[in-house]
Amino acid sequence: MVGTGWNIDLSGKAIIVTGGNRGIGRAIAEQAAQAGAHVAIVYHSSPDAPQVADKIAEDYNVRSKAYQADTSDQKKMHEIVKQVYDDLGPVGGIVCNAGRAAQKPALEATREDFDACFETNVWGAFVSAQACAALWKEHGYQNGKVVIVSSISGSIANKGSQQCFYNASKGAANMLAKCLAMEWADMGINVNCINPGYVETDMTAGFLKDEEKKAEKMKDVPMGRPSQPEEQAGMAIMLLSDRASYITGSTTMIDGGLTIW
Repeated sequence: MVGTGWNIDLSGKAIIVTGGNRGIGRAIAEQAAQAGAHVAIVYHSSPDAPQVADKIAEDYNVRSKAYQADTSDQKKMHEIVKQVYDDLGPVGGIVCNAGRAAQKPALEATREDFDACFETNVWGAFVSAQACAALWKEHGYQNGKVVIVSSISGSIANKGSQQCFYNASKGAANMLAKCLAMEWADMGINVNCINPGYVETDMTAGFLKDEEKKAEKMKDVPMGRPSQPEEQAGMAIMLLSDRASYITGSTTMIDGGLTIW
């Protein structure tokens, strides 16, 4: 018997990607469009986000639009999700990718440092997922997909990094996915996490562009190199699709083997 290939088809669905105008988020947005989805990019302040959305629409012959919001604004996010439904059609999934990273020695960390990371990485992810779940419940939609982009930093203490508040927020994001998966399973909603390792993005430019620091970090990665954003996106796209119909509450490490040790 000859197979027809293992394709992922997201056509007829709108996929929302928070922080979808750059880095991992942009790679996910582009690959979702490549799979046929209409794409909504939620951005905080980047002036180029509307242009990114326009380019995705042009390159992949789908509808794509950018929406400005702070993901921690609960009322605004609920409004945006409803607007996406009106603009782009039925919302099939959301990728909670917007994030914040920072480093500071624990002895110098403040309440503000913790609040900033938790507000975006945990509360913002929750609000984004909640807004979609509310829409799906309202419309009786039983096939919603939520993907939370967390980090290996939610599972390990990164050697040489001083970022306890960041790691704590990502650990919370991992557990958030499990709890939402449990609560929303009877609504037909799948909630999963991906945990990127070292990825060459604007967020990691500070040390990955320093060849000495990069070489030191890569000693701990069996594959010996950082990931490109596109290498993170594939798993997210699969988790947004019907191929992931029986996967929920999972956390997938996409780290070149870093967490093997």
